[in-house]
Amino acid sequence: MNYAKQRDANEQGIVDALVAAGAAVQKLGDPGVPDLLVSFGDVLHLLEVKNPKAKGGGKYNTGEGALTAAQTRWWAKWTGKRPVIVQTAAEALAAIGFVPGLSVRTPA
Repeated sequence: MNYAKQRDANEQGIVDALVAAGAAVQKLGDPGVPDLLVSFGDVLHLLEVKNPKAKGGGKYNTGEGALTAAQTRWWAKWTGKRPVIVQTAAEALAAIGFVPGLSVRTPA
């Protein structure tokens, strides 16, 4: 039986902030894969959302930024741009290089 990936409680606020900044966001869900694929300014970013308020140690959330065993295996094999662990919308915006007042959208 397959179960839907449980999302971190703070993830939707982070997604909303990224979209408001002009980023395109895709939620990912395979075991070990970072939570969000973000396209901003013609650059792809992988973001792993960790909830600082999580109790930790659980199957779906390790709390204070620690990676799960599946994440550790995936990250060890990944040869592309390194994913960034974020806990807040401000950290996510900084991770993608968003600068308030500076538009990086390209014309369609």
